[in-house]
Amino acid sequence: MANGDDITNLARQFMGTPYVWGGADPSGFDCSGLVQYVYGKSGISVPRTTYNQIMIGASVGPDKLRPGDLVFFDTDRSKSGPDHVGIYIGGGKFIHAPRPGAGVKISSLSESYYMDRWMGGRRVPGVSASADPNAALDTTAPHLDANELAETYGMSYAFFKSQPELMKLLDGAVAGQWTPDKFGAEVKNSNWWKKNSESVRQAQVLQKTDPATYRAQMEAARVAAQKMAVQSGAVLSDKNVEKLAKNMVWYGWNESQVQNYLGGFIKFTEKGVLGGMAGQIAQAIKTEAYKNGVSVTKQSLLNNAQYVVRGLTTMEQITGSLRQQAAGLYPAFAEQIKAGASVQDLAQPYIQAYAQELGVPVTDVSVFSPKVKAALNRANAQGQPEAMSLTDFTQQLRNDPQWRRQPGVANQTMAVGRQVLQDMGLVAR
Repeated sequence: MANGDDITNLARQFMGTPYVWGGADPSGFDCSGLVQYVYGKSGISVPRTTYNQIMIGASVGPDKLRPGDLVFFDTDRSKSGPDHVGIYIGGGKFIHAPRPGAGVKISSLSESYYMDRWMGGRRVPGVSASADPNAALDTTAPHLDANELAETYGMSYAFFKSQPELMKLLDGAVAGQWTPDKFGAEVKNSNWWKKNSESVRQAQVLQKTDPATYRAQMEAARVAAQKMAVQSGAVLSDKNVEKLAKNMVWYGWNESQVQNYLGGFIKFTEKGVLGGMAGQIAQAIKTEAYKNGVSVTKQSLLNNAQYVVRGLTTMEQITGSLRQQAAGLYPAFAEQIKAGASVQDLAQPYIQAYAQELGVPVTDVSVFSPKVKAALNRANAQGQPEAMSLTDFTQQLRNDPQWRRQPGVANQTMAVGRQVLQDMGLVAR
């Protein structure tokens, strides 16, 4: 078992040793090489690289560091994870091999460069606190309280630097040696805390404290936003996708809020159609309107599709509205329509008669055909709504010049006339 004081004293012997990339002996060290060499000479085996060294031992908060612990930093922002390591020597300081051109030296954790890049501390197995087992642990790192206080609420020093109001609080807390409770109370009393919701505060902290996770969340939100836009039939620009993704991450928008936003971007394509859910809604509205003999405009289809996507109305409500319109347009059948019958079904006898008498395909006839619509929507002699009888409707069709042009009608008429003349004895049988 080695003690921390012996390890730090051994490390001090290499002060000024030049930095050599990949170096792991007194002729030259890189940061992890110095750590491996010093611990090895102390009888403790540690991995060679910084990335592996941070995996050993137990995590130690900045306020609990003691001589012999390892301290890690992220000094290369282009790569994820720790890339620099040093040996804590007490008093808020650590010894390390910093970079090419600078030999092994002692630096302070309170330096803004290292505070901003702090990643964590590790306690290496096999290292005791002190040569004197009864000695108090070293907690003499007053300047480190900035990180300690920041981490009380899961915030990093980098986040505080991005918020001038909070950075001022942090500086005051360090200078006045505030307790974590006092510091927390001051943070909650800040304008930043009061003006931002919990989800916004969390997003802002995550953006600075764990940027990799923040970027991953934003990318996931962008993908989800684009997928929901396609499903809804919304046409979003890259800028609007970004705005929606941020609202999802920062403000915790739920599905209803997202759909309400997307509803404002429902548009017809260049081919004059609506896509996704909006297209399905528009088709359902057209079908329901056709069944009920109601005409709908293109703008009405767009508006209603937007309303349904945004959750401002439902297809059931739209169907009910179409039925009310149909009852008003065809008052003679108002009760049947209100009971659930479609105008198209009610008009079938007239449609069949029209097709048969005038010799047109039944698929070409509908409730919108002028003669059919007029027969359904008329008034009797007293001015009351009353549909034309099917007999009268058939006779009306036979008065149409088109009826006389039907194959066989002329022959049938001649045959009837001849029969009448024969019955009168005017022509021979």
